[in-house]
Order: sequence, then structure tokens, then C-alpha cells
Amino acid sequence: MIDIATAHTSLNLAEDLTDDELWNIGREACEAADADDQSRQSWIDDHEEYLKLAAQVRESKGTPWQNASNVKYPLLTLAAVHFHARAMPGLINGERPVFAKVNGRANPEKEKRASRVSTFMSYQVNSLTSEWMDVMDRLLFVLPIVGLAYKKTFYCELKGRDASELVLPSELIVNYFATDYDRASLTHIRYMDANELIEHQRMGYFLDIDLEEIDGGKGIDTGSRDDTQGFTPPTNAEYDEAYKLYERHGWWDLDGDGYKEPYIVTLDSKSKKVVRIVARWKEKDIQYNEEGQVARIKPTQYFTPYQLVPDPNSAVYALGFGSLLGSTNEAVNTILNQLIDAGTLSNLQSGFIGRGVKLPGGATRFKPGEWKLVNSTGDDIRKAVFPMPVREPSGTLLSLLQLLLDAGQQVTSVSDMMMGENPGQNQKATTTMAVLEQGLSVFKGIYRRIHRSLTRELRLIADLNFEYLEEELYKSVLDDSLPGKIPSANAESPDGMIEQSPNEGSAKEDFDLSDMDITPTSDPSIITDAQRLAKAQSLMEKMAMGLPVNPMVITKRVLEAEQQENVEELMTLPPPRPSLEEQQFELEVAKERRELWNSFHDNIKKVAEAEAAEEGTQLNAYTTFVKDQLAVAGLERDLANDKAAAAQAAAKATKPTP
Repeated sequence: MIDIATAHTSLNLAEDLTDDELWNIGREACEAADADDQSRQSWIDDHEEYLKLAAQVRESKGTPWQNASNVKYPLLTLAAVHFHARAMPGLINGERPVFAKVNGRANPEKEKRASRVSTFMSYQVNSLTSEWMDVMDRLLFVLPIVGLAYKKTFYCELKGRDASELVLPSELIVNYFATDYDRASLTHIRYMDANELIEHQRMGYFLDIDLEEIDGGKGIDTGSRDDTQGFTPPTNAEYDEAYKLYERHGWWDLDGDGYKEPYIVTLDSKSKKVVRIVARWKEKDIQYNEEGQVARIKPTQYFTPYQLVPDPNSAVYALGFGSLLGSTNEAVNTILNQLIDAGTLSNLQSGFIGRGVKLPGGATRFKPGEWKLVNSTGDDIRKAVFPMPVREPSGTLLSLLQLLLDAGQQVTSVSDMMMGENPGQNQKATTTMAVLEQGLSVFKGIYRRIHRSLTRELRLIADLNFEYLEEELYKSVLDDSLPGKIPSANAESPDGMIEQSPNEGSAKEDFDLSDMDITPTSDPSIITDAQRLAKAQSLMEKMAMGLPVNPMVITKRVLEAEQQENVEELMTLPPPRPSLEEQQFELEVAKERRELWNSFHDNIKKVAEAEAAEEGTQLNAYTTFVKDQLAVAGLERDLANDKAAAAQAAAKATKPTP
């Protein structure tokens, strides 16, 4: 029997269950995964076709003759490439892709925390989690093709740090008719070679049991790929043995109280043997009723779904450009191949030859400039040879082809100007910007959807930092990254800056996100650099008009819009040099102080000489004199300091505000 109160601390709950209990759990998990997979089979079949179409996979064609033209127009490929080219720089904003936003009333302490979190997480996704940027790069290319992809965010025990992994729709089984992604059961299909399996077993993450190997290596299909891609799949002798595992994120009642708790069950897909069971919640996620019973458990999420366009028939699946352009692309391919085949028939004529013509048997071919002798008169040849009537390629097909291409470009917003081509010499810049704005309207809705998913993923990373981040690592990153001052949006900061110390706070305190939101730095409503610069220029104009805006914050946003490097370093201003009047005053004060101390030293010397020459009752008088001299010197020094401070305050008060 599993104890719910301590289940989240166990490395593998499978060790506490009997063989029969594990067998029942494994059988149930496999049957549920197979049923979920069957519900989405039609969507998966279409998704595989779209991937082949976008990848321009070569395939042989047997109609209308063997090896006829089978060209694939790259309509879907162009849509994916251009989407990726805009999305990557638009969503991942340079060196500072993560922004921590303060909730509620801002104050210097909250802003310092937000700055530290932003600095660390930006460094984390750019450098510490080395695969994060590569995974995001691949996701933004796959997403427009199939419309759905997942990012798995988890703490990897083997690496000892947070990890990020791209999970394709074919690798994550979700029931097509699920109504709520957060409550749905998920099955992640994982492949492991023999070494990985042994590592997990010897470190105590998996039960030490024998599993069944799959055929053909890591999911290699030994059928159709040999015909479509021109290579022979490797055998086990050429590829490490692989095991296909199901990682089922589902619900089971292992404590017998009638309420199913969220667990992760890992099992062999062939033998249905369970190798690991872990709790899918934290202690803070359990809610009890007044009687002490478990009323609700909030499951921990590991997968972030990224969607291009929602599927009207499913709450958890989505549509991509493959669904929107698939039939159009197929029609374009058909027309294009018909035109090529018509040109082939027109260039390589064929027909009938009468028996009366005396020609050599077999195929007769001519080289350029070649003449062949025949035993017939020209009139006999003309009567005995009948070429097949072949029409020239139809102009109507060309018009229809152009119509389909224009329709595909409208769906994907891949127009001439969007591809960087010049719209004309006489078009105004404002008109061009307005046209681009209208053309990007399709992308804005998609970008907002991806922006929400990226926000969700960054929140998962922040939660992992709260649980697992080491204080030494957190401090070391901040010590090298934070400047002395940071821009502030707080009205209590008169110069627009607040002092920042890297040693303030701790990872546990900073990543307690009860009063803070983690979002991408990018603005989903701004896609192009021109839009970003125009928005920054608008802020500069408002500042020039004298509106009550923070100049340091505006300067930071302008530099970021221009994608300048080391923005924080650019905004760390050196101390201002004193004016000529201030320098002259400081010289005079220094001169007076030097003369005063010289006089004081002379008096001390005279006192010492008099004390050495005389004896008796003069010592008390000399001591009193020395004390008086020290008091005068202190008063004079304080007076000079007061004068200098007053002069600096007056100069600062009269200095114009930038």
C-alpha cells in the first residue's frame, strides 16, 4: 500500500508493489495507450504525409507511364521556412529572452528580485541548458508543417540539471477526444539503448529486470522507406539495440481510498513490464478536506504543447500549414506534372508505322544533324508513318497553377514583399509598412498562441529552479552578470535607476513566484524589426515632448529594439566629471586644509620643544593647548566638507535633466 504523504519522496514506488500489482498496472497502461493511439490514427497518418511533402521526399510514379514526372512544388516547404525565419528572432529576443514581471505595486525590492530572475533564467536558457535553443529551433520548423509539437521540461537525474527535449506528436500519445490537456493521460514513447537502460537500473531509477528488444534499431521502419528514400534500413548489427518504453502520465489509485492520484508509470511496450513508478505531484499540491482526506491533487506538468492553429474537432490537437495547404499543394503538383508530361510527349513524339516501310527493326533515334537512309520514297514514308497527335501544354493550366499558388501564399502570408522583394519604386514607405502590417495579421494570432505556450514553459523552468537550483550556481551566475545599477520603473527612483547587489536574496526566495510572472521578453504583436524600431522611436518622441516618462527605461528599450550588444553595460554610466567651478573650489579647500595642518604641526613641534626645555607645571597648559588645536582643526575640516557638499548639491540642482 502506497502512503500518499511520502510518495513524492520515493525514487521508485514500483519496489513497494507486488508482481501481480505491477502486472495489472502495466497491462492497464498499455491498453489505455493503444486506445488513445487508435483515436488519433487518422491525424497521425496525415501528419506523416505532410512531413514527406515538406521534406520533398522523392517517390517513383507509375502513371501515366513508368517513372513519369513526380515533381513536388515546395509550397509547404516555403511556408515552413519563412515562418521559421520570422518566428525564431521574433520570439527569442537576443541575449535576454526571459523577463520577470512584478505583480502588484512595484517597489525596489521586487524589482531587484525580478532583475535577478530575468538575468539568471536568460543565461540558463542560453548557456546552462545547452540544448534549449537547439530544441526551440527545431520546434519552430516542425510546428508550421504539422501544427503541433511539444517541449518536455524536467529535472534530469543523470545530468543533474534541468533538461529540455523536443517531443513530436507521433512520440506523445494523447486521446484525440480529450477535453482538457491538463487532465488528460499522456504516453511518451521513449527509446533507450542498452547502455542507457543499464545506467537507469544501476542508479536505482529502474527495476533490474530483463526487457525485450525491438527489431530494426530505434524505431526504424523496414518497409516503405527503402522505396521512398533510397537507403536500406540498418540492422541491429549496425545499430545499438534499442528498447521501446512507454512513459505513462496517468491516474491510479495505489492507496485504496477510491481517489486516483497522478503517477508516472514507465514500462516496456512489448512485455508490459513496469520498471518505474513515481509520484506526479509535490507535497504543496495536495489539498485535504476537514476530515483529513485527500480532496484534490494538482498534477505536475512536464509537457508544453505548442499549437499553430486550433483543430475545430479536438481540444488537444491542432492544424498546421500541411492541413491548410495539403490539398492545394497536391493540386499544384498534379498540374505541374501534367505540364511536364505534356512537354515530354511533345518533345519525344511517338506513333504508328505501316508495314510497307522498309526500316530497321527496333527503336529509331536521331542525333542532331543526322540523316538516315531508307528503302522507300518520301511519299511512301509520309503515308506509312502516323505520329500520335499531342497537344501543346494548355495555357489554362498555367492560369490555374498561378491561381493556386496565389491562394497558398495568401494562407501563409508568403508574398513578394514578405520575401524581401522590392514592391516598386514609387510606393511610399508608409504604404509599404501598412501593407506589411496587413500581411502579418495572420502571423500575429499564431505568435500570440506560441507566446502563451512559451510563457507556460518558462514557468515550468522557474518551478524547477525553486525545487532544485543550487545556491552556489545561482550566486556565481549573478556575480558575473549583474551591473551596479539597473533601470527602474518605480516612481520612487528619481534618476530612473536602482542599486543592484548580486548577493541579495537566494534561489528559494527569488523563485517564489507568488508575486511575479515569468514571460518571454518578446512582444507577440511585433514581428519584424521595423515594427520594433518604430515602437521604440515613438517612445523617444514622447520623451522629447516632455511627457512624464522614465528616460532610462526608454533608453533600454531603444537599445534592445536595435539589438545592441551588452545593453546593461551601455546603460551603466561612469560618474560625472566635476565642473571647472567645482574643481577650483576643491583646490582652494585643499590649500586651506594643507596650510591649517602645517600650522598645527608647527604648534605641536613648539609644544614638544618647550616641554623638553622646561620642567614643572607647564605640562597641563601644553596639553590643553594641543587639545584646543585639535578641536580647531576638526572644526575647520568639517566646515570645508560642508562647503564642498553644499557646492555639489547646488551644481546638481542647476544641472538640466536629460
